[in-house]
Amino acid sequence: MNDDADETPQERMAKVELYLESVKARMAPEDFETLHQAVTEMSRLISEGHEGVLEAGDRENFAGDVQREFLAVMAIATTGRMDHEVIDMPGPDGSPGYAVVTPEVANDPAAIAELRQQIHEWTTEQQAINKELDGIARASGLDPED
Repeated sequence: MNDDADETPQERMAKVELYLESVKARMAPEDFETLHQAVTEMSRLISEGHEGVLEAGDRENFAGDVQREFLAVMAIATTGRMDHEVIDMPGPDGSPGYAVVTPEVANDPAAIAELRQQIHEWTTEQQAINKELDGIARASGLDPED
């Protein structure tokens, strides 16, 4: 049985705080500030029951290690588990991307390949849908960028 599933949100956030202390010790101060802003905003949105777009300060700083650590924090906050691994998961076009997986999946090349295939199929489907919706918007006289 997974004891993490029985944790309260406060217990999960205590784990997040512990994890952030370890990240602070090894991350550049400006990157940690960006990460901290994102985590603070995420916590606020979750506590208020919101879904939405997260704005985390300087978007240029919200890349690479900051994104990886943010994903790790989100995994801890939502599952209570601290053993997730963030792995590189490039998009179908080679664009950078990440996936948060269990250690079992991270150590299984076949599982990673299957996950990559599923993500690529989903991404391709979403791109086709978005292209069709943009066409409908343009045909209706709307600007799809608005």
